[in-house]
Amino acid sequence: VDGLVDRAGDALELALWPLALARHPRRILGLPGAALQSARALADSLRSAAPGTGLNEPISPRRHLARAHRPLSDLRRIRGRFGATVNDVVLAASAGAVRRFLQARDETPVKLKAMVPVSVRADDGSDELGNRISFVFVDLPCDEPDPLRRLVDVKQEVGRRKRGGQPAGADRALKAFGYAPRTIQHALSHLVASPRAFNLVVSNIPGPREPLYMLGCELEEVYPVVPIADHHALSIGMTTTNGEAFFGVYADRDSLPDADLLAQFLDQSIDELLALAH
Repeated sequence: VDGLVDRAGDALELALWPLALARHPRRILGLPGAALQSARALADSLRSAAPGTGLNEPISPRRHLARAHRPLSDLRRIRGRFGATVNDVVLAASAGAVRRFLQARDETPVKLKAMVPVSVRADDGSDELGNRISFVFVDLPCDEPDPLRRLVDVKQEVGRRKRGGQPAGADRALKAFGYAPRTIQHALSHLVASPRAFNLVVSNIPGPREPLYMLGCELEEVYPVVPIADHHALSIGMTTTNGEAFFGVYADRDSLPDADLLAQFLDQSIDELLALAH
């Protein structure tokens, strides 16, 4: 029932949209820019990912979660030293880890297209329940041997996409697809989830700063599990709690039986950046 009510509310909002424009004509001036943002986001989602990697083979039903754990202060020190964000640091460290991982598997490191979820919640919506999540696609510089250069490349690329309004554009495009016929929805969902669209997911999920408890026991460790789709054998997630950062490397057990090695390389990649930050 709640779902039907929400759907009816969305339809009503769409029907009243022309009336809202008539009451606030200045909003019309923003329509070309919003359309351009959505077009850029859609074009970026359809841009081909790197082909022929071992990360995009058919996967099995079996999964494995490899783990890494760092003080959040390590990531913040890197962030502060190079004027980046914690998300930039996570992406750059992931690029370095995947580079080492591909080399260990005798594969040539190449740039990989990562789907990166981002929050598009408005600043005045902090009291709302639920998530407002969109995404951007970022080329991870796994082919770059210099760890600082990887961080700079990621910082510039993410910044360029944010300045271009791609997260908001992708959010509008997703909402628009919600009103498309179901056949079109299914076709688009298969296209966006295909290995041609992206190679892996890298997600940074900020958690609570204060300690959490259950039945008097303090939560000490928490590792995120970012879902994977067919032909996507790997996802990397990071979440935080109580000043600690926890990485979950979620992998198909058959395609990537050595995912624990990737978690070790992730730790080493952060060490590289931390050494440069001192």
